[in-house]
Amino acid sequence: MGTAGPDDGTGQEQAGSAQDAREYVRRMRSLPVEEVIREALFSLLNAAQVKLGRRDARLLIDVSTVAHEHARPYLPGEVSRQIDQVLGQLRMGQVGAEGRASPQGGPEENDLDRPPAPPPQR
Repeated sequence: MGTAGPDDGTGQEQAGSAQDAREYVRRMRSLPVEEVIREALFSLLNAAQVKLGRRDARLLIDVSTVAHEHARPYLPGEVSRQIDQVLGQLRMGQVGAEGRASPQGGPEENDLDRPPAPPPQR
C-alpha cells in the first residue's frame, strides 16, 4: 500500500531521470553562453508580451533590460539588436495596455500588488 516493490518500475524511472539530468548537464555545459543568455532573455520577453498591461509585465521588461545591458558585450550584435527592438515594442505596448488591462486600476489575479520601481539609471 503505497510502497515501491522491486517490479514496479520506480528504480527504472529514477535511473532514467538521473540519465536525463546528466544529459541535460552535458548539453548545457557545451552550449555557448550567448545561447543560454539569448534563451533566458527571450523567455522573459515572451512572458512580458503575454502579460502586457499588468504590473508584472513592467517588471519583466525592466529585468530584461538590466540583464541585456549587463550581457550586451558578450552577445552578437544581431541578437542585441533583436532584443533592443523587442524591448522597444514591449515598452510601447505596455504603456498603451496599462490603462486597458484592469479597468478598476487594481492588480489582476497573481499580478504584483504595486507597480515596480524602475531600475536605477547608470
